[in-house]
Amino acid sequence: MIVRTLLAACILTAAAAAPLRADPVTDGIAALPPSIQDVRTVGAWDKDGHKGTYRIVIDRSGAGPTARLFVQWLERGADGAMTVSRNVDIKEMVDLKRNIGDFVVETDADGLSVFLELVDPAAGDAKESYELFIGDDENYRFGPASN
Repeated sequence: MIVRTLLAACILTAAAAAPLRADPVTDGIAALPPSIQDVRTVGAWDKDGHKGTYRIVIDRSGAGPTARLFVQWLERGADGAMTVSRNVDIKEMVDLKRNIGDFVVETDADGLSVFLELVDPAAGDAKESYELFIGDDENYRFGPASN
């Protein structure tokens, strides 16, 4: 009898602690690291019968902070669900140790152009203009703005 009572108490406690139904969107948002501080979905891409939109993700960390920059290709499936089909980490951002103050994105048939205002926390928040050109083949060019 004591074992049944304890078992029933454990089941009731577990049921009370667990949500009645899971919400995958809420769970996914809650699982995002706090360092993911900027996400923008922009433009459209179409390649080899696959279609979707681009997503820019900025991760910021450290005391400065400094930023990392990612470009993703979101693909819409036949059921309407979106998946990340490709992901490119712009590795030069790690070496630069800069934050991203603001950015503007333009898309065209060849890919996308991202114009960035980088902030140097080690130089009194001095600002620099950079540009990223990335094609649907995932090759990219990143560096100081040419203007």
